[in-house]
Amino acid sequence: MTVAAGAALLLLAQPILTAAWTNHAVRFIAGAAELQERAAMLPPQPQDATTHEWLEESRSLLADLPFRINLPDAVPPDAFDSVSSALPLVETATLVVAEALRRHLRVDIAVRMALLIVAVGGAWLGIRLRRSAAAQAAREAAGNGQAPAPPPDHWLLLLDRVMSELTGPAPGQQALTKLSQIVQEALDAKACGVCLNEEVRESMQLPAVIHSGELGWAQLEQLRALPVAGRYQTFELPPAGPGLAVPLGDGKTRYGHLFVVGREEPEGLLPLLQVVELVSRHLAMAIGHCRRDQEGRRIALIEERTSMARELHDSLAQSLSYMKIQVTRMQKLLQRGAPPEEVTGAAEEVREGLNGAYRKLRELLNTFRMQIDSGGLVVALEEALEEYGARSSVAMTLDNRVGACRLDANQEFHVVQIVREALSNVVRHAGATQATVRLSLLDGGLTAVTVEDDGQGFEPVTDSRNHHGTTIMRERASSLGGTLSIERREEGGSRVTVCFKPTVLER
Repeated sequence: MTVAAGAALLLLAQPILTAAWTNHAVRFIAGAAELQERAAMLPPQPQDATTHEWLEESRSLLADLPFRINLPDAVPPDAFDSVSSALPLVETATLVVAEALRRHLRVDIAVRMALLIVAVGGAWLGIRLRRSAAAQAAREAAGNGQAPAPPPDHWLLLLDRVMSELTGPAPGQQALTKLSQIVQEALDAKACGVCLNEEVRESMQLPAVIHSGELGWAQLEQLRALPVAGRYQTFELPPAGPGLAVPLGDGKTRYGHLFVVGREEPEGLLPLLQVVELVSRHLAMAIGHCRRDQEGRRIALIEERTSMARELHDSLAQSLSYMKIQVTRMQKLLQRGAPPEEVTGAAEEVREGLNGAYRKLRELLNTFRMQIDSGGLVVALEEALEEYGARSSVAMTLDNRVGACRLDANQEFHVVQIVREALSNVVRHAGATQATVRLSLLDGGLTAVTVEDDGQGFEPVTDSRNHHGTTIMRERASSLGGTLSIERREEGGSRVTVCFKPTVLER
């Protein structure tokens, strides 16, 4: 039990140690993403005041890199003389910081999981030993003709039930209500509940007060506005009676407070203070884990938007530049009275360029609108199949052979985007009637995501219909540490397969 208590204390202290560098890295990535978006809208004049302001902000941002990172190459003296020379530095720094943040978060998660396993395992072992000792004492007392020993430790049983209720992806309203009922019954209280502050309830989509027991609206408002300072706070809640409240927090972050309305005077509740505090700590750990998971997904969204900014520059911006050249060419043809065939050919090239740019813009907008759902990869793939199935007459199905597959936010983003790009090719080019997305497990702990169709098939080496999309899919597969293959099926159609090793895989 001592080891479990020590692990629990370290688990509570871990967020304090990691909050500073995490916030610094997130601010840097967000600032770099904003600079990259603004770079695409800067005027061409190099001496423009807006351009000068952008260059100064870039210089200031790169002067304060998180994790004491140094850029791989030395910064040349004229790096900040123009946007074209400074932008690659910003992009390189963003990728380096994002990768460093990802490594730090993985180490942090591994440490937290190890501490959590030690804490839970130690508590479970302690409960088992207590139960075993009590049962042995009862048998010895029965053999001696004495009165049976008392039941196992009441508070350890309460802790066991609390930890069992908090085991899951996120503590929702139903779980918190059940937890309040468990504590109310164990303490023989009139009511018990949790009051959450505005930030927590908005991020977790929970009501302000979750409780068990009969409490009126006015009483709930009084409990919600209760100032809980220090270790605990006693209060009177007419006509229910006296109560005890303890802070609900993880490190320096406050999430709200836990309250118990008893059947005695306020001083009579103080012997229960340690029990209520222990329940509050475990609940705060569960809420903190949920919020860190949300933060990880938000970071992944920032990284994805940075990637989208690069894609806008590499694809849409180049298409617009090409069309601008074609429009200039068509104007010169009209001025010199060129034959109608030449003018019509130039106009057709502009039309094709506009259609391609518009299609790419729609795909990028759909990607920006995509949100990371806590339901995991399977839910995200089902939504993608439903979306592309509604756009076309292609029958789309999901063949899930791995069960409930949960990845970290970064991997989930890249896998879903690869599948969306492959489904987009099926809808636009394949001429297929059926498409299947298959999840399967391979040897060596690898996971394979396959998109198959029964269309006409294509060879990525020679087919130029979606060369840019194929390149992006390969880049995403590489960022997963995996491989991408595109091949013809013997029975007709195409097969796109990405193989990678998940960071987190729960079945």
